Amino acid sequence: MPAIDEELQELVDQTADRLMRRWELAEEELTALLQESIDTECAVNDPDRVKVSSSRIKSKARIAEKIERRVRNREISMPQCIEDVQNSIFDIVGLRIICKTLRDVDLAAKAVAAAYGSKLEQVGDPKDYIRNPKASGYRSLHYLLKITVDDPDGPVQVPCEVQIRTMMQDAWGELTHENSYKSGDAALPGLFLDLSRHMADLMDQVDQLALTLAEASESILTQMAVHNEFPMIDPDSGSHRPPLESGKVYLGRVLTTGRNYALVLVDQFRGLLGASEVKQALGLDSFVEVSDYVLPGDSLQVRIVEHDPARDRLLLEPADPGDLRSRYARRRTGSSG
Repeated sequence: MPAIDEELQELVDQTADRLMRRWELAEEELTALLQESIDTECAVNDPDRVKVSSSRIKSKARIAEKIERRVRNREISMPQCIEDVQNSIFDIVGLRIICKTLRDVDLAAKAVAAAYGSKLEQVGDPKDYIRNPKASGYRSLHYLLKITVDDPDGPVQVPCEVQIRTMMQDAWGELTHENSYKSGDAALPGLFLDLSRHMADLMDQVDQLALTLAEASESILTQMAVHNEFPMIDPDSGSHRPPLESGKVYLGRVLTTGRNYALVLVDQFRGLLGASEVKQALGLDSFVEVSDYVLPGDSLQVRIVEHDPARDRLLLEPADPGDLRSRYARRRTGSSG
């Protein structure tokens, strides 16, 4: 790594000394704002599924290093004043959100989007390194934001970055010291890349297992809760409740969701909405993840494919593909509406 230009480092030092209180206030308000949004989104779920893990203000040396790299790559011009320094990079303030499972990343993303307003706005599209990992194996979901804080001279915006990742993805970063390699994957030694990618793939397998375990566990618990509240046997007649009518459309409530299915409560019965049914309803050829379209707590119009109460079997399909497409579009664009 070449030595940092002395004049640039001096300007960065002056900027940090002048604006540090502003940055500290931005860090505090960003943490509080997102934690409140997470608490609201997780109110009906396990509050430990998603947590604000840590926050930081980038050091003077790292600010200067990143600015010089961006200048060298001709992404920006060399800053000439204090405000130029702050506007030259997007992650002076950083915050990390840690999730238990891959499914909870979506919940955290929803919480970030729900926090947007007069004080917090998104800059550009999120960078999804979970679905599209870096060459090193790095996986995380990145948001570039601007938060407005009250400065002595009036309201000002501070650039900040929010990273969302699972516990396994965070552990990978700590074990490989990925944050020490900011010059790009191409500059990393070949052995490092090979080992880090292999470790990332192994941890992704653990993430997939954790997701399956969470879904299976919730499915079992939901079965117990539903059967306890709505017994399959009518207590008065001793007979099974009459089946729902095949082909008829009902309004259901999503209890749990995952890659391959959603568990939906329909008229006191629980039923499965599978990825194949979602795919067919949307007219798609490629694989779909059910959790991309519906989340726990959502209301959803479903059509009965088959219902056999005696075998505890209820199969569903989407009744309104347009609604699914709208949900998917809103989630992809980060809209909370």
